[in-house]
Amino acid sequence: MKSLQQSIRILLLTLFLPAFSSLGLSPAASGQEPAAADSSSSSPVKPFSGLFKAQPDTLSGSGGGVSGPVVYAARDSMVYLLDSKKLELWGKGVVTHEGATIKAPKIIINNASSTLTAYGKTDSAKTLVDPAAFSDSGGGFSGEVITYNFDTRKGRTFEASSSSNGIIFDGDDVTRLPDGDLSIKGCSFTTCDLEEPHYWFSASRAHIAPDSWISAWPIVMYVRPEIFSYRLPVIPLLPLPYMVFPISSGRKSGFLIARPGVDGDGFMLSNLGYFWAINDYMDLRLEGDIGAGGDWRIGERFRYVKSGDYSGSLTGEYSEEEAGSSWNARIIHSQAIDAKTTLNANMQFIGGERETDLNSIDSETIVTEQSNASASLSRTFHDNNSVAELSYNRSEDLRNNNSSQRVASSYFQNRIYPFLTSNDWRSNVSVATGVSYAGDFISSGDTESTGNAINANVDVGYYKRYSDNFTALFTQGLSIQNAEPDTTLYPTAYTGARVVMPLRMQSTLYRHFNVNPSLTFVHYEPESDSATTSSTVVFSTDISTRLYGTVDTPWLEHLMGLKALRHTIVPTVNYTWNPSFSGTDFSYDPYGWYNPLFFGRFEAPSFTGVPAGQSTLGISLKNLLHGKFRGSEYPGIEGEEGSDRSRELLSLTARTEYNAAADSLKWAPLTLRAEVTPFSDHFLLSAGGMYDPYSYNSSTGERIDRSSSSEGYGIMRFVKGFVNMSLSFEGDRPGGEVSGTSRSSAAPLVMNANQSTFLESMNMGDFSDIDYTLPWQIQMSLLLSKDRTDSNYPGRTVSAETMSLLNAMVKLGLSSHWQLWLNAGYDLQKNEMAFPMVQIHRDLHCWQLAFQWVPFGEFKSYSLQIGLKAPQLRDIRFKQSGTSLGGGS
Repeated sequence: MKSLQQSIRILLLTLFLPAFSSLGLSPAASGQEPAAADSSSSSPVKPFSGLFKAQPDTLSGSGGGVSGPVVYAARDSMVYLLDSKKLELWGKGVVTHEGATIKAPKIIINNASSTLTAYGKTDSAKTLVDPAAFSDSGGGFSGEVITYNFDTRKGRTFEASSSSNGIIFDGDDVTRLPDGDLSIKGCSFTTCDLEEPHYWFSASRAHIAPDSWISAWPIVMYVRPEIFSYRLPVIPLLPLPYMVFPISSGRKSGFLIARPGVDGDGFMLSNLGYFWAINDYMDLRLEGDIGAGGDWRIGERFRYVKSGDYSGSLTGEYSEEEAGSSWNARIIHSQAIDAKTTLNANMQFIGGERETDLNSIDSETIVTEQSNASASLSRTFHDNNSVAELSYNRSEDLRNNNSSQRVASSYFQNRIYPFLTSNDWRSNVSVATGVSYAGDFISSGDTESTGNAINANVDVGYYKRYSDNFTALFTQGLSIQNAEPDTTLYPTAYTGARVVMPLRMQSTLYRHFNVNPSLTFVHYEPESDSATTSSTVVFSTDISTRLYGTVDTPWLEHLMGLKALRHTIVPTVNYTWNPSFSGTDFSYDPYGWYNPLFFGRFEAPSFTGVPAGQSTLGISLKNLLHGKFRGSEYPGIEGEEGSDRSRELLSLTARTEYNAAADSLKWAPLTLRAEVTPFSDHFLLSAGGMYDPYSYNSSTGERIDRSSSSEGYGIMRFVKGFVNMSLSFEGDRPGGEVSGTSRSSAAPLVMNANQSTFLESMNMGDFSDIDYTLPWQIQMSLLLSKDRTDSNYPGRTVSAETMSLLNAMVKLGLSSHWQLWLNAGYDLQKNEMAFPMVQIHRDLHCWQLAFQWVPFGEFKSYSLQIGLKAPQLRDIRFKQSGTSLGGGS
């Protein structure tokens, strides 16, 4: 019977086809014969297809009709109704019009009204099993019935559902607007892809710009928690009169999503504000918090960028809390004014009562003990061979408001060869020049001090190649310096003028030896009446070379990919001599980490008078150990992909000096420095130590001319040292996934080790980037330092200054949905815990839960936070925090 009906339809279509041509209906240009097919048949079928052209309706005489061609197709059959000017498509009908596509089991095209109606299919239980679907470049939706107007390009459906960028939405009445946006009545949307979602938003009205944003009003957020696979009743959680949600990864203007929570003073709302994407080059974020206890905070962040030209940000914040008010501001700007001129600024200012505010727009203000500001303007000249710079630096200690500022300017001309085109000896003549100014302004309590220094120098050189085994650069310099230094910064410097004339030779001998002798004339004009004008000469030279030794390690190649080891020894011997005289002696710090200089750099803007008589021999020995690894074993930075790679495993330097002209204390302390990075980025060790062969005065800390061993301190007395170590291990991820492990190496000495650890551990962002594939990870760090330097040098104390902090963090993947983090710091000096912390993270499908607890110490607190994982909705978080689990201030 079905085959007979289809045959009759084909016959009618053949008989009346010329009549439909006047309506603009004709078969598709493929020329295929329409073939009836039983939809239940498994044999291949050819669908009905055709083209609905935009021609005037000759039967009605109207001048309208459908705008643009309409392409149609159907799997089962097409029925043309002449009287009502309708075309029916049966069985997987498809209609395309100007980029819009409608698919449905049944579609009716009404040429008289230029409309289309598409019907979905329901089963015996009235459940929609095959919906009608609409799609275009802006997205799509599906529903039981869809209507579409070819002229206005507006569509409408009921009981519709769709998705855009991971946002799944449903609507009772959906209208597709001509611009592609959707207007919905009775809307609900979520990012949870379960049939019964864990959460959703419900709104009376909504407007959706596909792949852009959703605006809804009024709106209520509903959650349906799940505990141990048991679904709890639905809870209405967040009612709002109006809200805009982004549904794209790009920047979009709109109100920020408020975060309700509870702190120690009660209920609070954070993240109140607006984000304005002004254009492609700048945006503005205004945000704030308000608490039931009267606390509040307001902050702003303005960012701007133009690729290749400039970038920067302006950030400011002010808060009022029970403990008092606080504020912070930061200006960051970087600009290439032109190809030769650059401007950089990074200026931070902090004031008021600093608190551990985790909502702060600038996380550094949580525990910062110091505010810093710097700015510089530099310009290059003469094909980048010279540079001029203006700079400003400011540093303030927030614990006591002591501050120091420096304004500096300089011009430096690299070595140039003005007669390079000459074919005689003049082509080897070179000139280098420079001038600098530095002004210091110090504020300490009620005391203020200033200092300044000016330095101008010129250096004329001559390069000579004597043979393949001997080349040399001879230079004659002239440096004129005048300074009135701030003795709080330079306690051993003097006020006055100085002329320095160094004559140097830098040479390479037999390709393996670097020999650099110099003879310097120094004339000093002090401003003090008690000091006398002095002149002297200083002779110095240094000789260095490199010695290599290699050994193959085939027994380690199969074990760790290490094919060979190379040991490099860099010995350096330097000698300095100048005669004794009656002028002002130079006092130096013998316990500096770097080489103790009896006479400072000639180019330095601050200077130290003239040196005392000396005949000093310095010895430095540097050891470098490199490993050669198979290319597939170690991802180093040398060599091409797959080739062998070299890595530095150890650097160890030892240095000391002996002054034969000194009346006492002829030996300088022995300084040791080491860097160890064996085989892996997961381990780092740096250490340093200083040892003095002389004893000291126990009441003043001053060195005395008695051997350390005679006082019972051993051959060498420990003066100061540090050890900084970090180590991390982690388990293999499922499927062999690899994740980069971050490693940070703190400076040997930090202002507050506890706070540094706190800042690194607490910087957890929005709790949404937890790696649940990590089975386990152990991170350990050790920071030790001790200083026993003498007290007669300003700023030193007799008693040892000791810092010792051991920190360990363990991350455990309890399951594919649970992460447990344990952090513990221990102050070995104070014999107490420094920073204990527990973090628990739980993956809740579309949500993420995080709990953090610091049970005691300076940052005693807790925080419970749950938030959505979807990138578009990460701002939706609920948090309760306080200073202890029992609340408190």
